[in-house]
Amino acid sequence: MAEAGKEFEKLLDLIAQLRGEDGCPWDREQTPATIKRYLLEEVYELVDAVDHRAPDQVAEELGDLIFMAIFLARLYGEQDQFQMEQVLQRVGEKMVRRHPHVFGDRKVDSARQVKLNWEEIKRQEKPQEPLGALLCEIPRALPALMRSYRTLSRLGRSLRRPLHQDILVSELRQSFSMLLEQNVQDNQLSLAPVLGKLLLLLVAFTLPAGIRAEEELTKSLERFCQQVGKVEGNLVEEGENWQELSEAEERSLWEKI
Repeated sequence: MAEAGKEFEKLLDLIAQLRGEDGCPWDREQTPATIKRYLLEEVYELVDAVDHRAPDQVAEELGDLIFMAIFLARLYGEQDQFQMEQVLQRVGEKMVRRHPHVFGDRKVDSARQVKLNWEEIKRQEKPQEPLGALLCEIPRALPALMRSYRTLSRLGRSLRRPLHQDILVSELRQSFSMLLEQNVQDNQLSLAPVLGKLLLLLVAFTLPAGIRAEEELTKSLERFCQQVGKVEGNLVEEGENWQELSEAEERSLWEKI
């Protein structure tokens, strides 16, 4: 750990040099508003590396993400908003506070109990807010399906019961019917909100099973891309191109995912 601390200090010094008078012009002109898009990109690249189970790539992407996080903290430090030591102190105190079964005398008998304790401690840390305000606190920058899952999960915890499945099924059927019965090309503006509602309903309907729509859509898209590659290989072998794709081959793109 001592070596990790030394490397952390070196990274702090490196970023300070990049931001200094004789540093990098590009780094010097960055602001929190401009740097956030790069921070988000690094998160997605790290997640992709984890999904592909590539340890070397994970290490590289993790380093990039740490760099961007420290860089962002440096920007706020230059504005006298907070310093890096405050960031580290606050997260350490939070983790101790939210793990009383490790750093205190609270007893737990399962991971589920740990999660429930975490949510209860989190509620105690903040003043009581209306449910609508609590739902709006969930970051808008999250992918929409992920944000929907977190929003509906928080709603369920506040209700202390699952959402009524019969209501969801009824709304799903109605939305599906509206989507299928109309000509998509002629009704783009009117169908767009229906699609949004349908996606939200699907997240709500699968919530009790713990299914995360964002992750499942990612997996399906990956399988779809792989199937496209297979069909493309068959077309090349037969001396054909995508314009000659048969109905059966097109159907296989969807059946195999």
